[in-house]
Amino acid sequence: MAQVIVESVYKSYSRGKADQNSVFQAANIQEKGNLSAKAKQVNVLRDINFTVEDGEFLVLVGPSGCGKSTLLRLLAGLEELTGGNIKIGDRLVNNLPPKARDIAMVFQNYALYPHLNIYDNIAFGLRRNYQKEDRVNSSVLDNILTGITKYLPRSMRYISAKEKVIKDRVRYVSSLLQIDSLVYRLPKELSGGQKQRVALGRAIARNPQVFLMDEPLSNLDAKLRTQTRSQIVQLQRQLKTTTIYVTHDQTEAMTMGDRIAVMNNGKIQQIASPLEIYEHPANRFVAEFIGSPPMNFLPVDVVSPLKLIHRYFKLDLPDVWTQSLQCTQTKSIILGIRPQHLSIDAQKESNLQVTVDLVEALGSETYISAHLTADAKTQLTVSLPPDRQIAIGDSIWLAIDTSKIHLFTVDDGRAIVIK
Repeated sequence: MAQVIVESVYKSYSRGKADQNSVFQAANIQEKGNLSAKAKQVNVLRDINFTVEDGEFLVLVGPSGCGKSTLLRLLAGLEELTGGNIKIGDRLVNNLPPKARDIAMVFQNYALYPHLNIYDNIAFGLRRNYQKEDRVNSSVLDNILTGITKYLPRSMRYISAKEKVIKDRVRYVSSLLQIDSLVYRLPKELSGGQKQRVALGRAIARNPQVFLMDEPLSNLDAKLRTQTRSQIVQLQRQLKTTTIYVTHDQTEAMTMGDRIAVMNNGKIQQIASPLEIYEHPANRFVAEFIGSPPMNFLPVDVVSPLKLIHRYFKLDLPDVWTQSLQCTQTKSIILGIRPQHLSIDAQKESNLQVTVDLVEALGSETYISAHLTADAKTQLTVSLPPDRQIAIGDSIWLAIDTSKIHLFTVDDGRAIVIK
């Protein structure tokens, strides 16, 4: 197992080689003056820095096009660095080919060999590792007996010492993943979840220093995805292998990772534990991306260190905000409140009057989408107990739990933290 260190990593593509979608994405993430109309470089990743500790499970999460899969490919050696360093264990791997980095990658599309059974798919990487050594060290008799018996029924074939090692490893991995009864089937005879476990088994069999997983569950249905992600977490805890996992699903990120790295526009926005990111987002993007349903945002003005005013309501804040808002240079800020921290209340100056547009009853809770009655453009999402009866068109008053609010600057969306 090994530590992974990423230092000041940059990745740019030549504009002539980039597809139109990449150019469009890069045009949206450019810093001022970074990409002119005639520029030749498309900047995909900029100044990426983080360390994954030995045995840690780190999740890279962000929207499509943010650069997370590109970063994973750089770690695997499938892309060349534009700048910076990548270290795996005590080795600088910038110029090492993928096969020399001692990593195993699990892909989104399984990437199984359709003509090989499950046993041979899992054993493939092991045989490749042993192939050169076998040619040098295998006895002449071993080679002759293997060649003579390879077309006989499986139970009658000669098994060399190396093949016995491979067989034991495949047996261990297939038992670990509960696919030992499937090892002589072809991939086409398996379900999606079983194929994904075979792909995991092929990676585990090699006993690498680092696992790299690129959205491995995105092809599975919702129920199977939930089951498989718990299996991956249990396996990682059991094997204690350093793992970097890419996903765009924030639920996967919150439930799987020891830490989460939230990415957007080719940069890391925040790295922290799931609970830390949920409760203390570094900026408005993180606050909106992490959490389901997403956080609500309302523009407000600071009229005193403990009073916020909106066009249609006024809010008194707890004393803990005094110092933070005294230091605020601007009068206009953004108030963030999660749907779970809004509740139905009586008419008050501090409450919001809304009209219900949509009701989603999920059984365990009910989500409603609503707009401010006095301003149809301001939309809110609210999470309510399942026994609360709400109908489309109802006019209700919502109270804000002031102990759970988040405040952000208007210009750059940076979080205003309690001091």
